[in-house]
Amino acid sequence: MNAEIKVELSPRQQELILRGLRFVRSSVALDMVDHTTEVAESRRRQYEELDELRQLLAGSESRSAASV
Repeated sequence: MNAEIKVELSPRQQELILRGLRFVRSSVALDMVDHTTEVAESRRRQYEELDELRQLLAGSESRSAASV
């Protein structure tokens, strides 16, 4: 994810997006696939990407613009 988009979000909009990210993380965890090393690695990468985005949004609560 090299592209950067600046958006202005209200605190309510940030909370809605963060709630959505929690839902997506749960979806990744509950995905019904055979457990393999590749699946575990893919899941780990997805968690890292979600956590990075969550940190960007959560860190932007004091600012009016969020980098996505």
